Amino acid sequence: MRGLKTTARLGSIFTVLLAAGVILAGCATGFNYSFDPAASYTGLKSYSWVTTGTMGQTSDLVVKNVQYQADQILEKKGFRKTAENPDMLVSVNYENEIGINQYGYQLRMLTLGIQKADGKQLIWRGTATGTISTDAASNDLKSAVDGILKSFPPAK
Repeated sequence: MRGLKTTARLGSIFTVLLAAGVILAGCATGFNYSFDPAASYTGLKSYSWVTTGTMGQTSDLVVKNVQYQADQILEKKGFRKTAENPDMLVSVNYENEIGINQYGYQLRMLTLGIQKADGKQLIWRGTATGTISTDAASNDLKSAVDGILKSFPPAK
């Protein structure tokens, strides 16, 4: 009888750990990127932020925080932010979690797009998907921006 109770208890512990793993896996952030293989990335040294996104969210805190995080990462990669004659234009788009209004603290997708300033053709796009917290106390947004820009510029 005692062995049966131990087995039942271990089974319960295993079930709880398995459920926790499934829940946490659902919150994991995935990263994807795509680029124009014919585009030349040499000579790209400066960038500017696009002031109008497709979702019209350029003045909110999410965009400002994404830009702040990306500025630091791009600077470390040797790119310079400039307002005059940039080589690239960078845009931010995101989607909130379903059921949360535009001021929610959870994103389900964050996308950074990079286009050449002269032709305005998209040459690179990176996306983070999953549950991304934008709360100031969370490190999720910084990790998402870092994960997206890890693959820029692409290694051909």
